Amino acid sequence: METKVLNQRLLEDARFWKGKNVLLPNYDRTKLPIKAIAFSAGKMAYGHTGDILQDLLNQDPQTGLMVGVETYSPKYVTELSASDNLMTQLIFENEKGKVVPKIQGAIPSMLFIDGNTNSLAWAKLLEYARDPEVQFATINAPEGVYGVIYSGGEFAEPHNPVLIKDMEEGTVNSDPAKWTAFARERFKAGLKFALVSCTNFSANGHYTGATVRTVAKAWEEKGFAPKGFVKYLSDPKQFSFPNCMIDRIAVNPDENTLKVLEELGIRSNLVVTEKVRYWAVEDIFPAGRPRFEKAEGVFMEDSYLEVKKYEDMKLRILNMSHSVIAGLGVLLGYRGNYGIYKGMQDPELIDLIHRIIEIVIKTVEQPKKLNPQDFAKAAIERLNNPNIPDDPMRIAFNGSAKMLPRFLDTFYAGQAKGLSHAELELVLLPVAGFLRYIMGIDDQIITYNLEDDPNKELLLACASKAKVGDPASAVAFQDAISHKGIMGQDLYQLGKTGDTLQEMVGKMLAGPDAVRKTLQEYLKK
Repeated sequence: METKVLNQRLLEDARFWKGKNVLLPNYDRTKLPIKAIAFSAGKMAYGHTGDILQDLLNQDPQTGLMVGVETYSPKYVTELSASDNLMTQLIFENEKGKVVPKIQGAIPSMLFIDGNTNSLAWAKLLEYARDPEVQFATINAPEGVYGVIYSGGEFAEPHNPVLIKDMEEGTVNSDPAKWTAFARERFKAGLKFALVSCTNFSANGHYTGATVRTVAKAWEEKGFAPKGFVKYLSDPKQFSFPNCMIDRIAVNPDENTLKVLEELGIRSNLVVTEKVRYWAVEDIFPAGRPRFEKAEGVFMEDSYLEVKKYEDMKLRILNMSHSVIAGLGVLLGYRGNYGIYKGMQDPELIDLIHRIIEIVIKTVEQPKKLNPQDFAKAAIERLNNPNIPDDPMRIAFNGSAKMLPRFLDTFYAGQAKGLSHAELELVLLPVAGFLRYIMGIDDQIITYNLEDDPNKELLLACASKAKVGDPASAVAFQDAISHKGIMGQDLYQLGKTGDTLQEMVGKMLAGPDAVRKTLQEYLKK
């Protein structure tokens, strides 16, 4: 079948779409105002927040469109431009393979922003910052992009050298510096704003606010920003950082999903998602917002305390399950497309996940609109969808930043609830699996390439001193086990927690099949 490039002209060709069961935008994306910015506008931006925005645009075109900002890949921006920034979304509704194609049009343009503040793209971004119609921005950057350690409070501790240099010199090479520069322009224009982090970690709004204020404080002190900038960023009535829980699996296509596109007769950028879509958002938008609550799966809440209930439940159930497969699962050979699904068929991995979920349900507070037991049941079903080509290595990216919110927060919450070390021990097993994963050698002594990580140097230094066949070499991971940025606290200072974790790693180092044997040993306890 002859295929055509998806672009605005094709979108407007009613004859082409006749008889095709495709959900199309029913608004004129060429004439509507821009009311939002999407920083790091990758697949998740199109497949989640962009999808929500499209549903609202279909109800009320005055909702407004969203401009995408990309900071890493100019190629991605060029590819999208060829399709007038349209993207095809394939929604696999269930495990039987029912698929709903949907053309996403809520992002009509994309800017590539690097450290060059003299570029036309940078000038355009600042123009949007000065536009009173622009109400908010979202961030879909991975955890490691933030480049700070945040332990609560107004500011954070920067550790990324690029970010530190930006703070010292007023440059914008790091993503946080770009967000801060946008906020600075907003401040100079006397306009309110909301910056919504959709990154998957706890207190993402607080974290983002502290990150931006940390950069702003340095700039204000050094004269790179006007006086009063930090005060402006500290007033949620002027500039807010809403916390949110974001939930939808969105992945890159593979050969199987591309066939669906071919059958439609189009060539386009493609994002593959599940049907489920959740977004719990702290309702603080000083410049106004769309009627998000009109979209399916969106929960607007009046405080972070309420959002946190959704956040904890999702991170410790769905994301935890993902990370079990991305650590222990990778070690057991589950890699590549559909690796998540294949890992979920492993009876011992699924047993571990179920047993950790039992602990999670004992330690989380129930959100107003989602029941943890129901959410957990649905999460297992979602990860068992054989039509989602999800690679565990995607989840392994920035893995060290995921240990605390997905595993150790459950461990600490269990301790606070009075659960014993023995009752909580299984929660540590995937953390040990992650440390063993860092060695880049699986349980059958087959090597694999590691994903990037914000603590890469430290972790690789530890891994380089460990050796499969030498359980005692687990001592090499002491610097990681005691690292507060990874673990939340020095685990050696928490009773026998650190020693237990080191012992688990040692058992996994005993030789071939040691990871499997260790998993079996602890499941029998």
